Amino acid sequence: MTSIRNLLGRLRASVIFESVRAEYPPTFDQELNYQCGRILFFALLITMVAWLPYIPLDRQLHPEEPLLPVIRAGMSAVSLVIFILYISRRFPERNLQFLNILGAYLAISCGLITALAKADPVYLGGNLFILTMLAVVPVKRQSALIVLGASLATFFIVGYFEGMSFQTVRARYSLHDLLSVAVVAVIFIYLMDKKRYESWLKSKKIEEQRAELKLDKEKIDKLLLNILPAAVARELKDLGRVRPVFFPSATIAFTDFVGFTEIAEKLTPDRLVQELHELFSSFDRVMDKYGLEKLKTIGDAYMYAGGVPAINEAHAIDAVLGALEIQSLVDKVNREKASSGRPVFEIRIGINSGPLMAGVVGEKKFIYDVWGDSVNLASRMESSGYKGKINISESTYILIKDYFETEARGRIMAKNKGTVEMYFVKRIKPEFSSDEGGLTINERFRKFYETVKCKPEET
Repeated sequence: MTSIRNLLGRLRASVIFESVRAEYPPTFDQELNYQCGRILFFALLITMVAWLPYIPLDRQLHPEEPLLPVIRAGMSAVSLVIFILYISRRFPERNLQFLNILGAYLAISCGLITALAKADPVYLGGNLFILTMLAVVPVKRQSALIVLGASLATFFIVGYFEGMSFQTVRARYSLHDLLSVAVVAVIFIYLMDKKRYESWLKSKKIEEQRAELKLDKEKIDKLLLNILPAAVARELKDLGRVRPVFFPSATIAFTDFVGFTEIAEKLTPDRLVQELHELFSSFDRVMDKYGLEKLKTIGDAYMYAGGVPAINEAHAIDAVLGALEIQSLVDKVNREKASSGRPVFEIRIGINSGPLMAGVVGEKKFIYDVWGDSVNLASRMESSGYKGKINISESTYILIKDYFETEARGRIMAKNKGTVEMYFVKRIKPEFSSDEGGLTINERFRKFYETVKCKPEET
């Protein structure tokens, strides 16, 4: 039963053409093989049975030619063998060869039958039909012309030995029909083959252009994702604009290199840009690690945020963990530089948490940005800090104090903000850290972190 079901399934797939190619084949031969596969099923079904009704007629019209029924039966036998091979699906790359074999047997057999019947007009009509079909089947031009030539050669050679004559007007009329069909068939074989080839070339070109467009789109999407967060980029592509969003609580961080101007004077422009590129690239990897959003760089300043554009209740913790890792990366680079006598980049980091607005501004060179007093205060946290230190505001301190060791600085004067409570973040608390330096969280921290991430923030 399983074998029968499989056979019926293959027959059904062949009839309704369920298998659709994903792309156009790389060569014209493979394209012809595909086209042959689309018609071979029906061609074989027809040729298996089409000649059987003619066998008793052959015996009545030409009983002196016992080969006629044998040749007819041979047509059905060849079709049956190819049909079995075809539906087995074991030779999908042989469809073109199968159709060539089928066409060659039919055309040459019809030429032979017509010659054995001494160009009987009754038989000549069938031969003309088969020769005409050679012009439309999707086989290679060379193959079709060879089969056509072989069929005509068989007809004339065998007919000559059989005493075939074109002396009468009717016979000459039939000969003219045969030669006319042969000439027309040659012309159409050439034209159809050329048309198929041009169509395949055009389809390949369209496919290549589609692939190029897809590649260009992927490049554009990648560039867009380098500029905007994924959700924001999707909104921009779908709507053509980005609606500003209010975030009741998020964390903003600024980093800056102390004495950058003096350092820049000691380095060549290429070297300066290269060192900034290496540092900021490492910062980017930190953003990915902690789910933070890089907003922009301005000269030697690096700005990032937690809790935007995807709301995350643990945004302050993420921002501080990122700051600690950035600080550690810069310290490591500075030790390497100091050992070789190169100028070092001393970093200063400022962090603040609070409400803000976020969105995209501008029509050219647009950028995802944030606004609000919380952003301005985060900038003041950076400028009011010390080199090698992470300076945070009171609002950030409240959100992270249970997980990090901090040092209270008291109320510090901040430009245009008056006096503001500030704290230095020193490290992750020992009970939450898996290393002596307090830079790596442990499993206990992770459990608390998930708790904070999943509960609403207290106001």
